[in-house]
Amino acid sequence: MKPVNVENRKALLPRGLRACFFAGLLLAGTGAIAQEPTTATVASSELTPDRLAARYPSGSIQSSEIADRALIEVDQQRTTLDQKYAVEQHDCYEKFFATSCLDAAKERRRVALAQIRKVEIEANAFVRGDRVVQRDKKLAEKSGSDAANPHKPLVEVPTKPAAQSDADKAKENQERIAGHEAKLKQQQQDALNDASKHAASLDAYNKKVQDAQSRQRDVAKKKADKANQAAAKAASAAALKAPASATSAASSQSTAPAVSSAPAAASTPATKP
Repeated sequence: MKPVNVENRKALLPRGLRACFFAGLLLAGTGAIAQEPTTATVASSELTPDRLAARYPSGSIQSSEIADRALIEVDQQRTTLDQKYAVEQHDCYEKFFATSCLDAAKERRRVALAQIRKVEIEANAFVRGDRVVQRDKKLAEKSGSDAANPHKPLVEVPTKPAAQSDADKAKENQERIAGHEAKLKQQQQDALNDASKHAASLDAYNKKVQDAQSRQRDVAKKKADKANQAAAKAASAAALKAPASATSAASSQSTAPAVSSAPAAASTPATKP
């Protein structure tokens, strides 16, 4: 445990003045709470958490008046405990082992709050249950009054028309049959029109396909003709080149021995007589 800082200790008020100050706060808070409307006057100085728990044991709250009084006394005790805890906190700062003193004060406050919390929970549960009972009672009374005095409908229900005669019914049936037949005829005519439109569009599509195929054949024929003409030109050009090459080959063969014998004659030495 760490001791309290010396500077913080100097900043505190003298103990006598501090005690008077917090005592005044305690009395002011108690007086403010005492002004609240209660069914029985409760002196907060005489009431403690132990006495509050003993006054309202488990199952003792059986009316809304008792529940309201218990909740008021719980609020008074909670305010008193908070003020007492604030005074104890400042008293602990005067001691050397301030941490242990604060922990003890906090534990006392926790135990006291737990005691009054039990009373608060039971009182709130009774208040909620009583509200549900009162609501159900009001609903039952309202439903009983509604059953005794039923309300008139806001919108009047129209009366049924008088029964039609047989002649009118027969006329309506004939008109309905005629309308149905006219509708069937119109549907048949629409179907025929759609079929003729479909056939015309199909013929137009087939004609486009045939025209495209004919154009493809014409293009292929033109390409074949061009290829044949190119092949014929190449053949004629090759035929013209063939005799010229044969003549040049023959002339080269006839001149070849004469040229080769000249060096041989020049290489033989002359014999002496």
